Amino acid sequence: MDMMKKGLILMIYTVVAGIVLAGIYVMTKPAIAKADLSEKERAMRIVLTDWKTGERLVSNEKISHALAKGGPERVVELTWNGVKGKVFLPVYKFNTKLGKVYVLVGAVPGFGGDVKVMASFARGSSGIYLNAIKVLDASQETPGLGAKILQEAPQKRFWGIPQSGLKKGVVVDKDAKGRKDKGVVKTSDIMTGATITPRAVANSINIMYEYLTQKLGGEK
Repeated sequence: MDMMKKGLILMIYTVVAGIVLAGIYVMTKPAIAKADLSEKERAMRIVLTDWKTGERLVSNEKISHALAKGGPERVVELTWNGVKGKVFLPVYKFNTKLGKVYVLVGAVPGFGGDVKVMASFARGSSGIYLNAIKVLDASQETPGLGAKILQEAPQKRFWGIPQSGLKKGVVVDKDAKGRKDKGVVKTSDIMTGATITPRAVANSINIMYEYLTQKLGGEK
């Protein structure tokens, strides 16, 4: 009888705890969604900056409007050159002085988990090129090593990669194997000892470029 009583009490505690947790989730979900949207908007403002001049390409109002109309997030899994990654939809398209600019998010596994990157690609007279990136998440990368990718300096090394570099595939200098084109990004001097994380950023860019060229009719 004592066992049944203890079991019943435990069951009641479990049900009550479940109801409380569900209530907390329901109450906090809108605040979490709002915070995520604000972070996405801040990142989009960064990547929608002309990498050459530092000039903003799209107003805050247009960015907010695009995000509001974007709809729910969807995930597409892709493989590029043997590397598996994800592209998070929707893709946002803006008309700018550079031409059409596409903003999207991609992720590839790093050292401790997915490294998530937002990027803007501009389609101009010479084809599609990478304008700018913002690393959204590298929280599981090693502090003092791979986690340095969250700093502005290493991220800016990936800005302004022309179509010629994108076609060959973006690589970090440790993986260059003699390549000396503009698709090679030097990170070894500011991320000493870290290769996996910047490589994940490079491959996230490659995955996103693959999606643009294959799914949106871009010129490869």
